Amino acid sequence: MYVISALLIAAGAATRPVCADIYILTTNVPVRVAPPIQQASENMAILIKAKGGKWQRAEYELEGDRIVLSLNPRELGGTELFLVINPPPELDLYDEKPPVLLGIKGDGEALPARTVLDIRATLTPLQVLEWGVADRENALDLSSLKVVLDGELIVDDRVSVTQVSERQVGIALNLANLEYGSHEVSVKIADAFPQSNELHLKATLEKLASANWVQAEAGTVEVKVDSHYMSYYPSVAPLTDGFNMLTGEGAGNDVTWASAEDDQPHWIEIKLPQPKPIKEVTVYWSYSGSTCHTSQNIEIQVPEGGDWKTVYTSPKQGFTPARCTTFCFDEVTTDRFRVYQLSGGGTVQRPDLMWVAEVEAR
Repeated sequence: MYVISALLIAAGAATRPVCADIYILTTNVPVRVAPPIQQASENMAILIKAKGGKWQRAEYELEGDRIVLSLNPRELGGTELFLVINPPPELDLYDEKPPVLLGIKGDGEALPARTVLDIRATLTPLQVLEWGVADRENALDLSSLKVVLDGELIVDDRVSVTQVSERQVGIALNLANLEYGSHEVSVKIADAFPQSNELHLKATLEKLASANWVQAEAGTVEVKVDSHYMSYYPSVAPLTDGFNMLTGEGAGNDVTWASAEDDQPHWIEIKLPQPKPIKEVTVYWSYSGSTCHTSQNIEIQVPEGGDWKTVYTSPKQGFTPARCTTFCFDEVTTDRFRVYQLSGGGTVQRPDLMWVAEVEAR
C-alpha cells in the first residue's frame, strides 16, 4: 500500500519559491508510480531519498507528461520518500537546518532575539511585534507561514510580511486591538527544502489594565441589575470587587453575578459618585468549566433625558469567547452607564443567561 501524502508544485514566490516538482510519498511495500511533471525531457534529474537517508539518482521511464518509477522502501531505507524532479541550482537538497531568527522588535525598539520570549513585564502595551527571519541555505516558503494568537490562526491583515529577499523576510503582528490580560503568540515558517525545515517562535505578552473609574471610586459606586440567577443569593458585589482572574474550574456567586435565565433583556447598571470621561467599558466574563461565557449581543448605554442612549453596539458576528471584552466608543462624560444584553444575546450554548465576573470603565 502507498499514499502520495503531499504534492507540491511550485510556480514562484507567491506559493513556493522553487520551480521544481516535489512529491512526498509514504509506502511500506514496493510500488510503481507515475507522477506528472511540468517539463518532460530526455535528460532529467530525478532524485529520491528516504527520510533520514541520502539523495540518490532514480531510474525512470518517460511516458508522455509522466515519469514511471519503481520504488522499494526497503532498498531506499524508509517508508517516507521524497522525490524531486529537476531541482534548480539554487535548491540546496542537503539543507537540514531551519530558518534562523535575526531579531525581534516591539514598536520599533529591539527586544532580546530569543525563539521563546517573555515580554509580560512591559508596562506600555505593544502595538506592533516584529520578527526578522532568514535562511542561509534555501529560500523561505511564505505559504508555510502561520501566526497564531491565543490559539487562533490569524488570517487577516493583522499579519503583514515584508520580503527583503527570497531568503529573508520581516513578519509583523498588529496588536493594537489586543484585549487586557496575558496572551501567547506563536509563529511558524519553513524553508523550501522538500522536508520543510521549520522555525518555531513564541512570545508571551500582557496588556495591563489602565486606570479604572469603577475601582477608583470603590465603596461609593452603586450597582443595579435586572435580575439574579435562581440559585444565586442576590448580591452584586462580585461585579466591582476588583477580582477577575478566575481559574476556569468554577464560577460561583462569590466571584460572579448571573442573571435570571429567561428570554428577557439583561443588564448591569453602574452609577459613579460623579461624572467621569469614559470611552471604553471592559467586561470580564464568567470562566467556568474551562469555558469563557462571552455574551454575543451587547450594547453599552448612557442616560439621555429620561431614557438610555446606545453608544456601542456589538458586531453582527458576535465575539470570540474570551476572558474579557472591551467595548470602545466616542468619549462621553457621565456618572452612569449600563451593559445591556439584548434578549437571547448570551452565549451560543446559553443565550438567555448573562454571566459576568467584573465590570470596568475608563
